[in-house]
Amino acid sequence: MANEIVRLNYVSRRNIVEITPFNLVTGSYQGMFKYQGIPSSASFITAILANRIDAEDLVRSAIAKGRLSEDTLNDTSYLNRVESLMNGLDKN
Repeated sequence: MANEIVRLNYVSRRNIVEITPFNLVTGSYQGMFKYQGIPSSASFITAILANRIDAEDLVRSAIAKGRLSEDTLNDTSYLNRVESLMNGLDKN
């Protein structure tokens, strides 16, 4: 039974195409996650500035769409990079 669970867990992870922090933020801006509730374009930047969305929201959206594994929520380096990229959007 335990071997079967490990095998299934491995198979499900293998099918996920991981998205980089940069592609996560730019894809979100372009509307990639609109069906997960993430606004696009100027509304995306406004939501960031108003603290209505954060890095965890983007990661959760990518998980829901099968672009990241759930383990990414525990990856502080990944989350910090996403947060940094999000904060840089209003400066461009």
